[in-house]
Amino acid sequence: MNGLEADFLCAHGAFLVVTADLSDEYEDTNAGGDNWSLDRRRPQGQNAWADNDCTGFLPSGYVPASRARWVADNVVNLLESWSDAEVAMRTQRLARASLLAGFSLSMLGAAHCTIALDSGPEITSVQAFAEAEQRFSNALQHAQSSGAGDIASAALVGRARVKLYQGDGQGAVSDARQVPEGFRMDIYPSDAPNRLNNRIWATNLFNFSFGVAPWTRELMTGGVLDPRTITYDTGQNTGWAPGNVWGQSKYTSASSPMPIARWEEAQLIIAEVVGGDEAVGIIDGLRDVHGLPHFMGMGEAEIRQAVIDERQRELWFEGFRAYDIHRLNLPLVPAPGEPYQLGVKGGSYGDQTCIPIPIIETFNNPTIRGGA
Repeated sequence: MNGLEADFLCAHGAFLVVTADLSDEYEDTNAGGDNWSLDRRRPQGQNAWADNDCTGFLPSGYVPASRARWVADNVVNLLESWSDAEVAMRTQRLARASLLAGFSLSMLGAAHCTIALDSGPEITSVQAFAEAEQRFSNALQHAQSSGAGDIASAALVGRARVKLYQGDGQGAVSDARQVPEGFRMDIYPSDAPNRLNNRIWATNLFNFSFGVAPWTRELMTGGVLDPRTITYDTGQNTGWAPGNVWGQSKYTSASSPMPIARWEEAQLIIAEVVGGDEAVGIIDGLRDVHGLPHFMGMGEAEIRQAVIDERQRELWFEGFRAYDIHRLNLPLVPAPGEPYQLGVKGGSYGDQTCIPIPIIETFNNPTIRGGA
């Protein structure tokens, strides 16, 4: 289980970096020309970074998450082959491994256009979410039977997430309503070794290879600077970006905890699906925690936009923004065709909102390459 936990932590950190760069959270500030394709929204399966492990300047979102998913499923298979007499806390371990398998599949689907599992055929992101839903259901069953309340709550959050992503709004709300108020599950990066560092801290505040993008700095809520998204000028200039690297204040050290499931996400799922007065109440409740003004808009269109904005701020740098842009067809900033870091790097922004399956999969998977 310790190996699985480490593999998942590595994968989760890589996922946050990759999706932050694909979305409007990060801008690339390093000299690695192959890496710029993701920041330009023009990723390709043959990009060298797509094969990287989690410690790369730009990690792969595919390789670490695929490994964590396989290890988690393998742990489940092994535990199912043993008895309670042979393994202490077997059912609780089954719950935890199933949970991490679900989150790994959710990450794969949220970052990529298609994926493959166990040398199988390409499947869509929605099919990946269906696989994740099954793992979360298994985790919930094992957690409930073993009294592992935190795992059960995390499984409900994860299952609500992937149900929402599959278009099952009512199922997502049903799960989200069962998450206890204030629930939060974190994973815990470490100062050493490198692969266990908090990857957002490492890429933003240690090696300065990415900075907070200009259009995500100093986000306002109700005309007030939002304390959930505080940014600052680090004073570091790599020479490979238009200006200094800007830092985020959410993860300030190599060991800063990272949430993987929390009540606030569940509430925002309810708000997105239900809308109306309940959504407004949820938005206002989340803002109250930070002393922010209440929502003052009217009508479902304004409420919907407020939910989107609240997700951007509440779930900032937690791996949600890229897939929100993809599934909700949000405006791309900068717009496609706009110059990319003019005078520094060149090219133009594209319109891709998911990452193609990398060639490390397509070249080595006999089902996809037809046995050639």
